[in-house]
Amino acid sequence: MRSIFKLRQAFSVLTKYTKDHEWIKYDTQTKIAKIGITDYAQKELGDIVHVDFQKVGLVFKTHQSLGAIESVKVAADIYAPVAGEIVKINEDLKDSPNLINEKAEETWILQTKVQNEAELDTLLDKQSYEKIINK
Repeated sequence: MRSIFKLRQAFSVLTKYTKDHEWIKYDTQTKIAKIGITDYAQKELGDIVHVDFQKVGLVFKTHQSLGAIESVKVAADIYAPVAGEIVKINEDLKDSPNLINEKAEETWILQTKVQNEAELDTLLDKQSYEKIINK
């Protein structure tokens, strides 16, 4: 039983949220995080028609713009939940930005190497985020 618990811990993914409606899924083993927008955000934006990215290799600070999402209604910046470096962008979104509308909580926009894991503690858990959107 203990070995199963240790195995789960070794492959743990921590999910956090921002007040700006981004999510971050941090893999504690690889130290890589995926960043996307929440289902609430995609519903507010409407049909997404374009996603603009910063370049791989960009070192960024917390709250820095990492790109933008354009919908039929509005354009919105994607903000960094934590400081880090972009290591990969989701190339599928160039031709199919609507993937975010279809599965916002599963469709990552970019992957980053997190600079300081402690910053994750400043973000919201799912319950706290849901309190914000349900006010």
